[in-house]
Amino acid sequence: MKFGMLYEMETPRPWNALSEYNIYWQALAQIELADRIGIDYVWEVEHHFLEEYSHSSAPEVFYGAVSQRTKNIRIAHGVRLLPFNFNNPIKVAEQAAVLDIMSNGRMELGTGRSTTAQELDGFSVDYDRTRQEVREALEIIVKAWTDEILEFDGKLMKIPPRRVVPKPIQKPHPPMWMACVAPDSYELAGDRGLGALSFSLNFEQVQKSMEAHKKAFAKRSDQVPKVPNDQFAGLIICHVAENKEEEAIGIEGARWFMHNVAKLFEPLMVKNKLYSYEYLRHLMNMDLDPKDAPDAQLKQHHMVVVGNPDEVCRKLEAFEKTGIDQVIMFKQAGRIPHQNIMKSLRLIGKHVLPHFNPHRTIASEEISLAAAGR
Repeated sequence: MKFGMLYEMETPRPWNALSEYNIYWQALAQIELADRIGIDYVWEVEHHFLEEYSHSSAPEVFYGAVSQRTKNIRIAHGVRLLPFNFNNPIKVAEQAAVLDIMSNGRMELGTGRSTTAQELDGFSVDYDRTRQEVREALEIIVKAWTDEILEFDGKLMKIPPRRVVPKPIQKPHPPMWMACVAPDSYELAGDRGLGALSFSLNFEQVQKSMEAHKKAFAKRSDQVPKVPNDQFAGLIICHVAENKEEEAIGIEGARWFMHNVAKLFEPLMVKNKLYSYEYLRHLMNMDLDPKDAPDAQLKQHHMVVVGNPDEVCRKLEAFEKTGIDQVIMFKQAGRIPHQNIMKSLRLIGKHVLPHFNPHRTIASEEISLAAAGR
């Protein structure tokens, strides 16, 4: 089982002149440490207009810095938005290829279409066209990476013969993934030969979705990448603590994140009825709004992995038993201070990673250097 980290660049109010500056530079320091202790992946979102919840509107720029400050960690988009009004697929392919070059072949591309009215309406996206646009964009990206001359005659986009440069250094191209929230999206990802990025916070749903993705992948009829990706990655909120005070900080971060996830869906529930409150309740497997849930209930939640190293390992063993390929740890949640995130990462490097992969050897001096902030 591999381990990743997800970044939304959450920036809760109250803000000051350095709020966003600090969030970005702290994230960079956290990712440098994650690379040194042996975390396998870093994922960063692309979001727009989602104030407080996500200030990550240009992941391709931030990842340029990450590529130069890390050596081993896979640098993965989780995700680039593919409806045409967000990003032209040729630009996505070009930017990803440059990142692959600058990271020495560590780039992976997750894709999606957005699930918030703030973003879709802000970019004048036609809701009814999003899946068609994403499908064409995926094909264009693969052709841009692999064809000497790109030419495309689609229903929605037409591209005359053009040589797209540069090409990625991973051949035939970097691994590709798809964000999955709606139940049918897992089957769609599998049918297209794309890895599944599950953003459900319902453990039972995740297990069912893994099976749906696996079955669809085995019978795929609409493969997009040259090399299919059968991996399944699932999101957890993870904070490793040494005492109850630090544990409470992690639980409060989980509370803030889960409450604000629910708020993101509300405009689409009211305006377009794309989601229902029943659907959202199942998405998080909670009857209460997380802001009203007691600490004990949040700690017992399958996807809230907060506690001391032994508790965290025991909880993660349940994920390992499902056969999941990767757990993506959301750590920069709400108002969890940077120093607590760094301490949690060091505990993960010392206790959690070796528990799940005894062959993963991180030299003790490396942990010591990381602890010293070097």
